[in-house]
This record gives sequence, structure tokens and C-alpha cells, in this order.
Amino acid sequence: MHRRNPLIARALFWVGLALLILSVYELCIRLDASWGWARGYFLSHYEAQTPVGIVLKYIPYENLWKWGYMLLCAILALCAVFSRRTRRQSGFMLVPAAALTALGFTMRLSIFGDLVRTLKLLPLTAFTALCLLHVVIPLPQPKQQPRPNFAPQPMQPYQRRRRSERRKAS
Repeated sequence: MHRRNPLIARALFWVGLALLILSVYELCIRLDASWGWARGYFLSHYEAQTPVGIVLKYIPYENLWKWGYMLLCAILALCAVFSRRTRRQSGFMLVPAAALTALGFTMRLSIFGDLVRTLKLLPLTAFTALCLLHVVIPLPQPKQQPRPNFAPQPMQPYQRRRRSERRKAS
């Protein structure tokens, strides 16, 4: 089970790279967008001397789940890009990939609607499908070529040929 199919391994690399780029981009966009509200809340805490409990009550914690989700997608993609992508590793990556795919379809990730969410989850879905294919599809067995036999052969008795037989052979 430790061997790999080179076509599926190459496809896993490229899908993992696309997932990594998309996850890191989405994570950076979400962190940049959330910096404004976090800065405002904590400035109001220091300037107005409001208690920390009140400030923490108004923080939108849904964004933390989305950050964690994108971070887990990026870590999974990093594992796919920098691993050897064998069948065994695909089996290990299949469980988190399937869980992240299912979680991604249940979360509301975008304000633009279902089409953008589906386009964002397309690399993760393809990654899960490729991991499943890599684990399930058996590898083609190479054709067995006869191995050369280097064992010593029994000696043939020397048969002396007549001079007339030697002339005919040459």
C-alpha cells in the first residue's frame, strides 16, 4: 500500500497547490477585513476604560471558526504539496479532507452566495476525490520479465570433433 500512482500523485500535487493558494488568500482577506473591528473594540477598551468582558461579548466569534477552517485547509494543502503522496499518505489525508469538505459545505463562507462558495470548495472536493481514488484504485502490476539465471550450469562433456566436421562448420 506504500506505492503510488504517478498520475494521481501529480494531480494531488497541483490540486493541493491550488488549495494552498486559495486558502492562504482567503485567510489573508479575512484577517485584513477583521482587523478593523478588532482595532475598534480594543481602542474603545483602552480609551473608554470599558471592561474586557463587554468588549469580548461583542466580538464576532464566527470569524474565528472561519479562520481556523482556512488554516486547517492550508495545513492539509501543505501536507499534500510537501509529502511523497503515496497511497498510505492519501489514506491518512482522506479523513481530514472529507471532514473539511463536509464542514465547508455546511459553513457560510462567502457573502456572495452559493456559486462562489462552490468555486472555493472545488479544489477541496477534488482533493478529497483524488485521495479516495488513490486509496481505492489498485496499481497496475508491472509485467514480470524473466530474471537472468546466473547460477552455474553443469559442465557439458567435451566432445572432440573430427577434422572433417570442423571444416564443414567453418
